[in-house]
Amino acid sequence: MKEIPVILFGAGGVGQALLQLIVNGRSRVAERNQCRFNIVAIIDSKTWVWQPEGLTDAQLHDIIAAKKHHLPVDPAWRQEKLRDQKRPSDTEILEIAHQAGLKQAIVVDVTAANGMEPVIDQALELGYGVALANKKPLAGPWQTAQKYFNHPLIRHESTVGGGQPVIATLRYLLDVNDPILEIEGQLSGTLGYICARLDEGVPFSQAVAAAKALGYTEPDPRDDLGGKDVMRKIMILGRMAGWPLEETDIEVESLYPSALAHLSVTEFMAATIALDPPMRERVETAVSQGNVLRYIAHLEKGHGKVGLQPIPAQSPLANLKYISFRTACYNDEPLLIGGKGAGVEMTAAGVLGDMIDLVRETR
Repeated sequence: MKEIPVILFGAGGVGQALLQLIVNGRSRVAERNQCRFNIVAIIDSKTWVWQPEGLTDAQLHDIIAAKKHHLPVDPAWRQEKLRDQKRPSDTEILEIAHQAGLKQAIVVDVTAANGMEPVIDQALELGYGVALANKKPLAGPWQTAQKYFNHPLIRHESTVGGGQPVIATLRYLLDVNDPILEIEGQLSGTLGYICARLDEGVPFSQAVAAAKALGYTEPDPRDDLGGKDVMRKIMILGRMAGWPLEETDIEVESLYPSALAHLSVTEFMAATIALDPPMRERVETAVSQGNVLRYIAHLEKGHGKVGLQPIPAQSPLANLKYISFRTACYNDEPLLIGGKGAGVEMTAAGVLGDMIDLVRETR
């Protein structure tokens, strides 16, 4: 039985779901893959817990429960007298793990943090595997990000499509030398929900408010409405396909004007009422032509476009979160991956799959 140390950065929704999957699936993972994942460190934004021999399942359950109540992972930090003690930096944590003699560990990043590149670089230098749900390192400037693509110690299935096997499928197409000609898809469950509400005649402002109330959007809905998350996803796929894309290569339509960018979240939500008339006009124009509006990402020959597009209302793609690849072999009829991909559980499952894949292929 292989004992695999795991260092987890991020204990939000995806991190908690991943820990639960690991605990619940120990016997199945051991049976199918002859390995056990020992969580040796969990790091949130302020604190960390560290146990070189691995945290017990009871301890992991306690941490999951604490995080659900927005408490730090370190129980000691909850004592006011200890709150002045700063945790080590992210790179210092990896050095501590190395000094403790941990080998062939897997570093998991399920944060949405900027600046994780030094952590990834250090992990790779130590020979650690890396499993990413965080898209930002892969979507940064190409000069920085290119070394992460096709790296034998990096997996990132959950960066695009959540639990859908999007990255694995694209990797297969590349492995069998089937050139990628075009990539397209609805890559945001949040924007898909908003578009569906627009179909029902709900004003744009109310659709956004409902999505926020249901927890579908980021705390600041502009993070979804601006289209940058979708742009990062299509960029990752395009870079895998062989196009050294930069942000300037992808035209992105924001669903709010730049004049609203600097408002507080509360002010922004109130201001979205002004966006109702122009959006209603776009919806009505689409309907008059037998279409519905959907937020689509399209990439071809190294250039892309992300934004609202009219889709025939009767098309199966109108109500499907999907990604399609048109290739040399799949030219007249693109290869389509569709279905539910969003949600913390599915994203966590993709990360766990990456961890297992790393064990199978590199350990």
